[in-house]
Amino acid sequence: MNPFAEAPAPFGRATRFAVRTCKSITRLRRLRKLGVHRIPPNFLFCPGLITTNATVIDVGCSYEAEFSVAMIERYGANAVAVDPTSKHRSALAGLAAKYPHRFRHLPLAISAHNTTMTFYESSTNESGSILPDHVNALRDQLTTYQVKALTPIALLDHVGLDSADILKLDIEGAEYELLEGIHADELAPFRQIFIEFHHHAVERYSQADTRRLVERLRGFGYGSYSFDDHNYLFVRTSS
Repeated sequence: MNPFAEAPAPFGRATRFAVRTCKSITRLRRLRKLGVHRIPPNFLFCPGLITTNATVIDVGCSYEAEFSVAMIERYGANAVAVDPTSKHRSALAGLAAKYPHRFRHLPLAISAHNTTMTFYESSTNESGSILPDHVNALRDQLTTYQVKALTPIALLDHVGLDSADILKLDIEGAEYELLEGIHADELAPFRQIFIEFHHHAVERYSQADTRRLVERLRGFGYGSYSFDDHNYLFVRTSS
């Protein structure tokens, strides 16, 4: 047996990873010149478009709510953190206590419809999903329970707002159905929209589906920016 027979595979993976990393670094530098900044691990936004006393809708915030915290600490923003995951609630309550009047947690899901849905909470991974075919729902030990789900425009109404400076969507695959059916006027209240696409986590969706939806939002009058063809910032360029 040739002891080196399997060597090309890991070498190939390492090479592809290095190429992707270099590509991402180059793109991030270009985005910075365009006024697009990054908050680790993957959030993109335009600080030049953030208004005084800005409101950020942080959907899929998880237990650390890094994006909300960064926007509060850097810009004095008001953050509405939306996440239905039961195991994250105590940590998010701690953030609400740390940032009174600036941080509010809502245990809701966002979807294409105003309804009640089953949420699949992973016991081993940070992310759960309302999709039963999300990779974590298929592989992990689960806790399931019913959650209230709202559309983005219904969420604004729920919190008593007419608009928000930034809508961040990290909804573990539910973004595809949401964006397929949404109308331009339903996104108009949001000047910036950050979306993490999950074609890597739900088998029925592919990168082609992501590209198609990126083009759909561009057709609504949003410019699009990405450093990895996976995480996208959309900035409204027309009224």
